[in-house]
Amino acid sequence: MNNEKNICISYLDESKVENKGPIRKYTIASMTALKADYVDHIEQKWKSHRDTYGIPKGRVIHFTNIKHLLNPNPPPQRPHDPDWVSVFSNDTGIDYAKLYAFFNDSLAIIRDAPFIVQLTGLEYDSSHLCRQNNVKDQIYFPPFIAFREHLDLMGLYLLGLHQAPYNSNNIKITKLRYDGDVGLQERDDIKRAYHHTLTVGTRHFKAETAIKLFDEIRFIGKHEIGHEVVTHAGNEIIDLITTIAARDMWQIDTDKINIAVPNVGIIDPLPFIKPKILHAQKLKDFY
Repeated sequence: MNNEKNICISYLDESKVENKGPIRKYTIASMTALKADYVDHIEQKWKSHRDTYGIPKGRVIHFTNIKHLLNPNPPPQRPHDPDWVSVFSNDTGIDYAKLYAFFNDSLAIIRDAPFIVQLTGLEYDSSHLCRQNNVKDQIYFPPFIAFREHLDLMGLYLLGLHQAPYNSNNIKITKLRYDGDVGLQERDDIKRAYHHTLTVGTRHFKAETAIKLFDEIRFIGKHEIGHEVVTHAGNEIIDLITTIAARDMWQIDTDKINIAVPNVGIIDPLPFIKPKILHAQKLKDFY
């Protein structure tokens, strides 16, 4: 089973969207592509995309920071990032036409590239007694719970159980690449969830199956992204997808989904992103 034709690469990221109050929504998103498609198509297309817009090698694309340039009057406590101003400006100031084209082209790559997206959302009560400081060292945190459930969801796809008829020759293996920006506590929870899954399995799949499906996990740091040989395009692509998909899935802050470019137009990213989503699950923790 383990050959280059069935090996995949999966990039993962997280998002936290919430209403006012103690109820929190934690979401993990993954994009999965066959390794050959990822290396030969997605990486090359994304590298060309970065070059087209003059993004310096080694600079990480965080779409939130670039989208902030669309605010013509940023608050003093959060000014425009000068590094991105230098990329998306002309003699008269912010080049909104270039920003519009950049977002549109980024979404077009997502729409056309050969990968699938899966989402796992966990709703929980941050005010519950089990979330308080005096017992935190005795419990697992929401990232642990959500990631184990997400690995279970990914297993459905990797085993080819998402569509009939079942064909054991279509079983895939993936290498997990997680955004290295997650906080220390979250990173520890992600690692624990991964090793826990390999030890006891997931909600549906036995440990032996998990060991076969999930080849390894690695956290991708900022210093690794956007370079000549390997851009880690998946890290930047899933960054664009995750918050948008989470807001749509939870129906929170939906007014922030559209990309409104001053004096140019509005881009609705959902028609580009939603067709890529193969599975999405929302789980409600009982505390």
